[in-house]
Amino acid sequence: MQTRLCENKESPIQYPKEQINYIKGDTQRFETSRGCPHNCPFCYEPMDRTHFSIPNITKNKVQILDMNFLYQPNIIERLNKLTNHIKVHGKVEIEAVCGVDFRLMNQDIALALRQAGFVKIRFAWDWWMKDQYRIKDCLKWFLKAGYRAEDLMCFMLVNWKITYEECCRKLDLLKVWNVRVCDCCYDGGYLTLRHNSSSPIIAIPKYWVDKEILDFRKRCRKHNQIVRFKIDPEV
Repeated sequence: MQTRLCENKESPIQYPKEQINYIKGDTQRFETSRGCPHNCPFCYEPMDRTHFSIPNITKNKVQILDMNFLYQPNIIERLNKLTNHIKVHGKVEIEAVCGVDFRLMNQDIALALRQAGFVKIRFAWDWWMKDQYRIKDCLKWFLKAGYRAEDLMCFMLVNWKITYEECCRKLDLLKVWNVRVCDCCYDGGYLTLRHNSSSPIIAIPKYWVDKEILDFRKRCRKHNQIVRFKIDPEV
């Protein structure tokens, strides 16, 4: 079992030795690699790398579960193999569930992802506002590859050491880029305060306070409405 102990965690996440590959409804879910070398303090992924062969694909919807899918040797070659592997199944839509690492992106990879049939492109902006220049380059590559801004979504790490104020600044810029935001939270996940259905769902406070967490969730919801509809549909 591969494990990694994240900060503030008493027990590590455990990973099976065998490759994850299973069917859920009309979707096939599997991993092609495991591990990430970045060693981010908020991440549970092990640093050790494991690579798996692409399994036999039997469904037209595929979800790849790798935590850092792009961090593989010869990633373009791997993407081409994935493309060739699924041609016999007709049109196949692939999602990288945990997103792509903008630090590893370039134009060739963006094109290869498009040709392989990747949809619902997600990327993470976990760190500071100063990464805006690299994020913008990444978005240009996706747009040139044929994706629309509406096809892209950004993971934002909240309730961590990046402050509420800085995350709000990032949210403003994502609105300019017409990119939606995924609902994210650091550690602990979300907690329902009460058992009745009208209770708000908030994160367990770590580095932010309750008010900041609730307000940012509200801001993200409004942000996504405006990006999707180009108006405020609740006015």
